[in-house]
Amino acid sequence: MFKSLEEINQKIYDISAKISILGNVSWPMRVELEFLQAYAKGQWVLPKVEYTPVYYQDQEVQLKKLLSSFSANHPLEEFTKKTIESYLLAIDLNRSIGTNNFTDISKQIYGTPYDFLPNTNINSVDAALKLVALADEFDHPYIQDPENNIQAIDIKKYMERRVQGVFKENGPEIVITEGLSAKATATARTIKLRQGTNFSHYDFKQLFYHEVMTHSLTALNGEAQPILKSMGRGSPRTLKTQEGLATFAEVITGSIDIYRLKRLALRVLAIDMAIKGANFVEVFKYFISKNQSPKESYAASHRIFRGGFPDKKIIFTKDCVYLDGLINIHNLFQWAMTHNRMELSHLLFCGRLSLEDIFKLEDSYKNNLIAPPKYLPAWYAKKEGLAGSLSFSLLANIIPIHLADQNYKKV
Repeated sequence: MFKSLEEINQKIYDISAKISILGNVSWPMRVELEFLQAYAKGQWVLPKVEYTPVYYQDQEVQLKKLLSSFSANHPLEEFTKKTIESYLLAIDLNRSIGTNNFTDISKQIYGTPYDFLPNTNINSVDAALKLVALADEFDHPYIQDPENNIQAIDIKKYMERRVQGVFKENGPEIVITEGLSAKATATARTIKLRQGTNFSHYDFKQLFYHEVMTHSLTALNGEAQPILKSMGRGSPRTLKTQEGLATFAEVITGSIDIYRLKRLALRVLAIDMAIKGANFVEVFKYFISKNQSPKESYAASHRIFRGGFPDKKIIFTKDCVYLDGLINIHNLFQWAMTHNRMELSHLLFCGRLSLEDIFKLEDSYKNNLIAPPKYLPAWYAKKEGLAGSLSFSLLANIIPIHLADQNYKKV
């Protein structure tokens, strides 16, 4: 049975390499240049975009054939089935680009700003509002948004040195490219940096721990799996956990800054605005009002409207996964440590998985059907440091803030 499943996963791995989402929904560079040139002249002109239909018919036929070739009676088979279904949903999303169905499928894959955070009655909008308010409280003269004066080539050289130190000859190639909505993206083999973007000194560590030591690392570990090689690519359903883990890596290493957290929260609030009817210009103005540069305001607005049009409520909700995923991962590590189940968190690094997967695959991992991760980030390998940070956060959470208020008033 496992030999057959190994062959199926190899086919999924090969087929999924040809299925893209972000590249098909992104707007060309000329749209950004035209919009920002008009903005510099005080003109507000909605970008004009068009899309080439993408159907992935051959891949859809192949995936459906694979899906019908086995029964999901074992956790490894269940994982394989859900992975195929996730790629089929990605194909549906591509087929729906520029239509109202695009938003519905996007919500199904990535969630919405109104989804409740784990084990709370707080949704992502509420959390984002709280985070923005906290960030604004730290807006003092001695805390400044870091200057973006570092070129992409400098980030490239830095990351190449770090990648070589960790992965040797097996590490991903660092390339600078046009047309990325994010500052960087990562697979097992390639890390792309956005050309024309100036980076801050925080970006050095953030990109290393987020892109290299999470996204590339889990992809490389997934590629090495003896049976579930499809863990080497991230199907859409694993994105929330992947981005949550990558952002948690920034937090636990002290690489994240308050302004990045605020930007993640602002994107959730901007998605809420767009779903309620705000157009591209209104969302762009919102980011400008929050002290983002015109270039970053355009990039953040583009992330929300890609796949749709600037004046219609066709929204890409992908940016909902970061805050939600971060809180999910933080809660998992705390729970695993409290219940002496850290082997569950170990599974996070075996490949591209969702939180649901790690619980269902726990026995398979114990039975050596899933290979342990070849690579681990240093912050996780040094578990005593992780345990110290988590223990302190647990302790801090049980101390009501009003007691501190009373004490400092007495002082």
